[in-house]
Amino acid sequence: MSTTDKTGLRICVVSNYYPPHFIGGYELGCRDIVEALKRRGHQVRVLTSTYKVDQQQIDGEVYRWLQLSQWWMPNLLGDLAAVLRKEVTNQQAFRQLCREFQPDLVYMWNPVGISLSIVSVAQQLGLPVCYFVSDHWVEEWATDPGYRTWEKQKAGIRRPFLWKGVLRLLNVLNLSHPPGPPNLDHVQFVSNSLKRDALQKGEDVAKAQVIHWGVDVERFQMSDKPRQLKRLLFVGQVTRHKGVHTAVEALNLLVQSGHDDATLTIVGDSAAEEFKSQLRRMISLYQLDNHVRFTGLVQREDTPRIYQEHDVLIFPSVWDEPFSITVLEAMASGLAVVGTATGGSGEILEDGVNALVFEKENAQQCADCISRLFSDQEFFEQVRRRGRSTIEQKHRLEQMVDTIERSLWLVAESVTLHGARPWHQGISG
Repeated sequence: MSTTDKTGLRICVVSNYYPPHFIGGYELGCRDIVEALKRRGHQVRVLTSTYKVDQQQIDGEVYRWLQLSQWWMPNLLGDLAAVLRKEVTNQQAFRQLCREFQPDLVYMWNPVGISLSIVSVAQQLGLPVCYFVSDHWVEEWATDPGYRTWEKQKAGIRRPFLWKGVLRLLNVLNLSHPPGPPNLDHVQFVSNSLKRDALQKGEDVAKAQVIHWGVDVERFQMSDKPRQLKRLLFVGQVTRHKGVHTAVEALNLLVQSGHDDATLTIVGDSAAEEFKSQLRRMISLYQLDNHVRFTGLVQREDTPRIYQEHDVLIFPSVWDEPFSITVLEAMASGLAVVGTATGGSGEILEDGVNALVFEKENAQQCADCISRLFSDQEFFEQVRRRGRSTIEQKHRLEQMVDTIERSLWLVAESVTLHGARPWHQGISG
């Protein structure tokens, strides 16, 4: 099958995390797209990290082979050794999957914490690379540990002679291909906000597409059952930049103002133990223990039910959100959304139309928005129905997949194969 044969593409998806072991919404969105592409007749293999598993393993078409680390700069000899081990391991894993699967293209979702050099290897092999970008890594790719290590070597910065020899040997043996700047010819940003940020940082992405998230409107359905107008919901990482503390402060103000039956469910978790402890102390200080429930992480299949059990989604993000899947799912499910319009969120939320918007970390404004919804049933119904309409018109999953699929075909067909697949070129190393 050639890439011009419309029976289907062979796509290698690379992502640092992949469900059921995930951190946030983008990984869940990645799986949604992978499954949708498979249903359309494309063959997909996912190469991801060993996050939350003890050792390398294969879960069906998901290859949990890659080493994952934090984005830190190696200064000590031991740190350099760890970077090299990770680079070699991850490049070999990528090459092995390419030999076995023989993809038509690489669909890079997030290299943060794994290895940017995988992109360099793909480019070396002649494989076209397309990027789906739902965070700020395009602006920050030069901080990749492997890239910075090689750049320091090229710059002639003094390092023990032994390690210079090791680096040269790895390069000669083609075991650690030096990572270079990624070719950003084929980029899909999840929001105009992310694209603008990348352009402002000098990245050559003027021709990049913007493809907003979409959700399955059959899976996330709007219920016409009577609403209690007291059940608040937060879904996301329990961290300061997600603003969950503002939701708790707003709940306290609501209870004090007479909405003493209001409740808040916090769905999600994080490794920020100190912040979570501070949040629980705040809840106790405000005497909200009977008003707040923590669920931790929940299974993906349970999220439609959770949305149906609530009335208002609080989306109090402090940082510039790329583009929130949670907001889309809540709107599709018929919740009224009260949130901040930071980053890409401003491309979804229309204040007073399909949502109510407040300034970040302004708990009083947040509480006022919620109180308005609680006190005006007719207005509440207008907001949530317009939210559902926004999803049906602009953010259906199938619309997103249509655009992605067309883009991937164009990327695959942009490479002249000269009678042979690109993976024939030097992949035996």
